Amino acid sequence: MNFLLHRHLAARDLGSAAAGAGAMLPDLWRMADRRVRPSRSAERPAAAAPGVAEVLAGVEHHVAVDRWFHAAPVFVEGERRLAGALRGAALGAPRLPLFAHVLWEMCLDGALLRRAGLAPVLDDLRAGLAAIDGAPSEAAASLHHFERAPSPAGALADRPAFEARLRRICDELARGPWIAGYQDGAGLALRLSGVRSRFGLPPFTPEQHARLAALLDDLAGAADEALDDLLRTAPKRG
Repeated sequence: MNFLLHRHLAARDLGSAAAGAGAMLPDLWRMADRRVRPSRSAERPAAAAPGVAEVLAGVEHHVAVDRWFHAAPVFVEGERRLAGALRGAALGAPRLPLFAHVLWEMCLDGALLRRAGLAPVLDDLRAGLAAIDGAPSEAAASLHHFERAPSPAGALADRPAFEARLRRICDELARGPWIAGYQDGAGLALRLSGVRSRFGLPPFTPEQHARLAALLDDLAGAADEALDDLLRTAPKRG
């Protein structure tokens, strides 16, 4: 599940803008540094500073909902449908069907935007990010990563560099165009091109971009139906 739906479900279930933003953090952490991710052994401290408990509850909500989501038909069937459409389209973009997982998640975020409206979603997102800015967000990253022993895979992330990248990501999300891009096929194709660039893959040609955008626009109805199913069946995590 992509971060917009994580924010929506956590805010709904936990009744807190800070918890909603906290549920975004695992995705944002990985964008800032792939070594920073939720720890299964992390526990909420008995006494936490204002806002920290809500942020940590949001991170826990993210982990629990992802566990449900990736086994649910709304994801499994949607990813399979999209991967088949990408293979059938024969766009000539290297390894494109391998990105059906993340692309279907972004399609569901687009359905959320069409349902709730861009402006209300952005208002809620900005309020949540403001609520966790500084100490609450930093405490969550400390508990889940920076206060833990390095994993066998390598050293802990460089904290100043991580915090600087995370700040840039949050600022860019709050600006709006990144979020607005999930609303239609052209924006989704652009977002996916950015994801692929992090794996060293070339950008889409104008023709590939246009054909992928049309394919995704054709799937918008299926994403809208899948969102309705998701909101109805997702277990509430309090």
